[in-house]
Amino acid sequence: MKNCPNCGFSLSGQEKFCPNCGFNVEKYRQDYLNKQAADLEKTKTVDNLQKIVNTEQTAVKPETEIEANPEAKKETKLESKPELSRSAYRKESKTNSVENNPIVEGIIKWLRDNTTIAFLVAVGLLIVMSFSRPLGWILFVLAMGFLVWAGHKAGGQYTADRNLTDWLKEKFSKVFNAFDSKEDELEEKNEEFIEAHPQVEKQVEEVKEKVKKPHKFTVVQLSIYLTSAITLILLFMGTGFVTSKTKLTVASVFFEVANKQISAGNFVPALILYLALAILLLMPIFIMLAVSQKQTWDNVKGALYSVFESGVLIYLFYRLSQATATDSYMGQAVSSLKNYAVAIGVSGYLLIMVSILTTILTIVNIVQQLQNKQDYVE
Repeated sequence: MKNCPNCGFSLSGQEKFCPNCGFNVEKYRQDYLNKQAADLEKTKTVDNLQKIVNTEQTAVKPETEIEANPEAKKETKLESKPELSRSAYRKESKTNSVENNPIVEGIIKWLRDNTTIAFLVAVGLLIVMSFSRPLGWILFVLAMGFLVWAGHKAGGQYTADRNLTDWLKEKFSKVFNAFDSKEDELEEKNEEFIEAHPQVEKQVEEVKEKVKKPHKFTVVQLSIYLTSAITLILLFMGTGFVTSKTKLTVASVFFEVANKQISAGNFVPALILYLALAILLLMPIFIMLAVSQKQTWDNVKGALYSVFESGVLIYLFYRLSQATATDSYMGQAVSSLKNYAVAIGVSGYLLIMVSILTTILTIVNIVQQLQNKQDYVE
C-alpha cells in the first residue's frame, strides 16, 4: 500500500500507523487483503456456476432459439428424447425387430409387389381346404416355404402378376361397362315408352301416391295381429302335449309322429299330419297378411282363413279326446297322435280359444270396414 487510505500520505509499506494522520494502516491492510481474497473466491464460484448454466443451456436450448433454428430443434429432440412407456417400448422393439429382419422385409415386399398372385393363392387354399383339409395344409406349408424363399431374393413384381392384374382390370371393366350400357338402354326404352303412352305414366304416378299414403290400423286389426302371433307362439311352447316323461310342443309332436308314420310305411297318415301342421303354421301368417290390406275382399279372406284354422283345431282336439278312432286315414293319424301323447297340455286348449277369438275379431273388422264405407258414401 503506497498511500494512506485516509489522508493520502505517502507510505513506505512498513508503517503500522500513518505518520501524518495516525490512521491504523496495518488493520486496514489486513481487512483489505481478507476482503480481496473473499471476493476472488466468490468470483471463482460465480464463474463455475455460469459454466454449468451454459452447459445446460447448450443441452436444452430455449424455445425461441429452437423455433428460429430448425436444426437446433432436431438436435434438441434427439438429445431430450422422452421416456417410452412399456407398451410403446414393446411396439418399437417389435417394429425394429421386423425392420432388422431381411427375410420378413423381403416377404412383405413380395406380397406388396405381387398382390394379385397372393390373393388368388389364398382363395385357392380356402377352396382346397373346404374339400380336403390335409391337402390344404400341405399346400399352405409349400406356399409359406415359397414366401421364405422369395424373401431371400430381391425381386419385384412378377410378369405373371402384372398380366393377371391387367387381365382382371380388363374383364371387370367390361362387366361394369356392360351393366352401364344396359342401364342406359333401359332408360332410353323407358323414356320412349312414356312418350308413346303418357296415360300409363299418369296411372303409375297415381298408384305411387296411393302406396305412399300410410295405412292406419284400427284397434281390431292390431288385436288380430296379436292373437295370430300368440297362436304361432303357442305352437312352439312346451305345454302342447304331455307324454309320460316330459312336455312337448304341438309342432314337435306332429312332426315326430309324422316321421314315425313314414318309417312304418304309412304315408297317407303322415301326409295328413304334415298338412295339419302346415295349416297351423301358415294360417296365422295368411290372416295377418289379409287383414293388413285395405280391400274388403282381403279382410273376408282373413276371416275365412281364421274359420278354417279354428275348424281344424276343434276337429283335431275333439278326435284326440275320443278313446277310439275309425279305420280311415284321418282316424289313423289322430290315433297315432293319441298313442304318442298321454294328454293334451295347456297350449292345446289355448290354441282353440285364441283361434276362435281371432275369428271373432276378423268378423268384427269386416263389419267395421263396411260401416265406414257406408258412412263415407252417405
